[in-house]
Amino acid sequence: MIYKTFHNISRKIVNYFCCKFIFAIAIFTFFIGLPYSVNAQIIDSKFYDWSVYEFQESEFSYKKCYIVSHPLKIDSDDNSRKKPYLMIARYQKNRSEEVSIFGGYDFKMSSEIFMIVDAFQFHLKAKGDMAWARSKHEDISIIETLLNGAVVKIRSDSAYGTYAIDEYSLKGITMAYLRMKEICR
Repeated sequence: MIYKTFHNISRKIVNYFCCKFIFAIAIFTFFIGLPYSVNAQIIDSKFYDWSVYEFQESEFSYKKCYIVSHPLKIDSDDNSRKKPYLMIARYQKNRSEEVSIFGGYDFKMSSEIFMIVDAFQFHLKAKGDMAWARSKHEDISIIETLLNGAVVKIRSDSAYGTYAIDEYSLKGITMAYLRMKEICR
């Protein structure tokens, strides 16, 4: 009799803790899985030639937002080149912005990328297949010029001895930029 009572009590205790354990595992799995569902690049909107994206690594992290455009005209002697783009990124954490260029190939080592926005010229620093402004001050100056411009041309040389001149339209950049700032305040 004592054995049966002890057995019933121990069974209830085991069942109780098993249910708690399974519940804890379910909750843990839910919260571990949650950040992975947020970790995605989302296209927010499109304004003519400019697309607005947002990216958030987890529910609790800051957003990174950016606007991107691809060239409308390409003059290049490189047939194996990937699709280049011009991007302005905004980081919600410190509310900073930066301009970058993906050339579609590795740039010539230690080279400068020439950006001409209407009548204004900028020199960006190339590293690998990306190029950036040399300082935050220059980022601000380039962004202001892009927002008030109509066309931007980018001239670059590849590590393989080829070149490219990409022409981008700035139609829609102001609306895309304002939307980016709104979603990454």
